Amino acid sequence: MTAHLTLLAMMLFTFPRINAKMQTQAFDLKTFGYSSSEALAMIRNLDQATIDFYIFPQLFLLDVIYPFLLAMFLSGLMVRLFNLTAIRSDHLFSNAFMLPFVAMCFDYLENIAIYFMISGGGDPSHGLIQAASYFTSLKSGFTIISWVIILILFVIFLNNKRPSKKENRPKG
Repeated sequence: MTAHLTLLAMMLFTFPRINAKMQTQAFDLKTFGYSSSEALAMIRNLDQATIDFYIFPQLFLLDVIYPFLLAMFLSGLMVRLFNLTAIRSDHLFSNAFMLPFVAMCFDYLENIAIYFMISGGGDPSHGLIQAASYFTSLKSGFTIISWVIILILFVIFLNNKRPSKKENRPKG
């Protein structure tokens, strides 16, 4: 619940202001990354007040709290669904609950890279932009995989809850 409230705060207060100045979605919201030319155009649209606002509270308050809370939520949900579906702890996918924490680590690396991109005062290097874009894509990818695993586990759970045909046959 706290993760969702933090996301709501970002979507209602910080991202609209940042997106308006960038004239596109902020770096964090570009699921599949961005090109160097796109990143440079975005950075050139920022003024100092928006850069300061992007750095704090967006990058180093809300986007420090949110990845951790989201990882805890997704991981806890996976563990609960693994238990409800009776998937053994030695199963190949039983450690999938760690994937949200991998996404969290890439989110933190993304934040650091974005900080260096927007705070440098000039155009960031092509390598820095590529690294930031890569971190964004990996964060998104691991988060999507986590949600897909949760969805699959939920379907398995629902399927296991359905009465089997043998249980529905009259005895006699």
